[in-house]
Amino acid sequence: MEGKNAIIICVSKHQGNTLKIANKMAEVLKCEVKGPKEISPEEILKYDIIGLGSGIYAFGMHRSLKRLIKKVKDGDGKKVFLFSTSADLDGKKYHKSMIRLLEKKNFNLIGEFNCPGSYFGLIFGKKGGVNPDRPDESDLNAAAEFARKMAF
Repeated sequence: MEGKNAIIICVSKHQGNTLKIANKMAEVLKCEVKGPKEISPEEILKYDIIGLGSGIYAFGMHRSLKRLIKKVKDGDGKKVFLFSTSADLDGKKYHKSMIRLLEKKNFNLIGEFNCPGSYFGLIFGKKGGVNPDRPDESDLNAAAEFARKMAF
């Protein structure tokens, strides 16, 4: 990723699924992972590539990521990619509200990534959970490959 600087902003709660993905992507992009409260809206714009990731909470990406992006006056066409983990195998559909917000704020969405994450909430915990061993090695490899593509 010669000459480009990147940042990954990640919210990972409960099982830490999304942080595993964020750390793998950060390894490839040679960048830091920060939480949304650790970076200002102005600081975001200093980066060439911005990764935004979270688990899926209440059918969308975490509200603290949305709050951060709402505070940005103008994304100035900065490249952004989204990533998430979810109990739902079709988790990208929950990126829609974040995509609309990014478009409204003049960011350039360059890619989306989702993989299954373990979930033990509600009734699922009593039944051994959903996706209990995810993300697994193949998910981490897919995340690394996705990050490589985002660097170009």
